[in-house]
Amino acid sequence: MNVWKRLLVAALLLTALGGLFVHEDATADARTPYPEPHELAADYDGYVGETVLVFGTVTGVDGSEIRIEAESEGVTIDLRVASASTAVEPGGVVQVYGELRPGQQMVAQNVAVVNDSSGAEWYKYAVSAVGALGFLVVFLRQWRLDRETWTMEARDG
Repeated sequence: MNVWKRLLVAALLLTALGGLFVHEDATADARTPYPEPHELAADYDGYVGETVLVFGTVTGVDGSEIRIEAESEGVTIDLRVASASTAVEPGGVVQVYGELRPGQQMVAQNVAVVNDSSGAEWYKYAVSAVGALGFLVVFLRQWRLDRETWTMEARDG
């Protein structure tokens, strides 16, 4: 395949990718039936009694109740989550599905721990970096770049 055909294929693929980005942005609200934290902060009483899904950082734990801070578009809302039977530390991130109650309180139907502590996120990044580095080392030991034709070739041996 010559260079012009490759460039045309690359341009078509990038155009299709751009179209997917536009489609995702245009249909995001229809695919997310739950209000965002900035919407809850603006009209909390309007959502009382509804079932919502909120991601937040744990700011405190008191028995079976946790306090979370959810943020979107620069607006933060603090919620007290009752019936949370998961082990999480302050600084951890949780996903809470439940019913909103008056006084910025939720009754959790399900709490999923995303990061159980503030150090869990850095651990995930470190493990991913080690894995990526290991893959790169193995790949470069088996393959080499031919700079004349700009293709990858298997190494001998």
